[in-house]
Amino acid sequence: MKTLLTLLVLSLVSPLSAQTPKLSAETSGIVVDGGTSGRLVLAAPAFNGADKKDIKGVFTPAADGASATIAYPNGFTVQVALSSEAGTITYSYSDVPEGSFALKINSALPASYNGGTYATNGGEAKLFPATPDKQLIAQGAFTQLDFVGSTGEGLSFKVPGTYQQLQDTRKWGHAFISWIYYYDFARYNGKTSFTIKVSTLKAAAPAQK
Repeated sequence: MKTLLTLLVLSLVSPLSAQTPKLSAETSGIVVDGGTSGRLVLAAPAFNGADKKDIKGVFTPAADGASATIAYPNGFTVQVALSSEAGTITYSYSDVPEGSFALKINSALPASYNGGTYATNGGEAKLFPATPDKQLIAQGAFTQLDFVGSTGEGLSFKVPGTYQQLQDTRKWGHAFISWIYYYDFARYNGKTSFTIKVSTLKAAAPAQK
């Protein structure tokens, strides 16, 4: 296993024939079905006001699973539209309350990624820690995150650049690593939507010597 993981880190990660994963809106949130790499769920974003405290919304998926509505107690709403063909998840909104901070999206990576790699901004792949160590594995204003599981396959997410982090929640007895993304209203002042682009990845075979 150690040899396999080393090869994954050293090898390039490439698109898996430009495929896009199946996207669906379910009661748990937006489900990104990566096939053998597992299902990753983007939970309904929490609304952060000026105090930066989480306000949970009511997530209502459409019957066809291609869209959803999120309604918050303060009257703010977000519409979510999915396209499996394009690999896009689009969040649309209007009338952001004055002083609002962000929409906070939390996702638990499937257990299959515990033995895999991650990369930020298209950079070098790094191994996820085998055992819990630091709380934060990575943090920054990334525009791309790539996750490759122990199967050698995974997912790539391209997002509007804003603060996000990979957090090792195994420190508190959970079985997963979480990805937390903040869509900063101030950074994108005047915008009324943002899109997350998703595609599949596969670790390229190492070059033959």
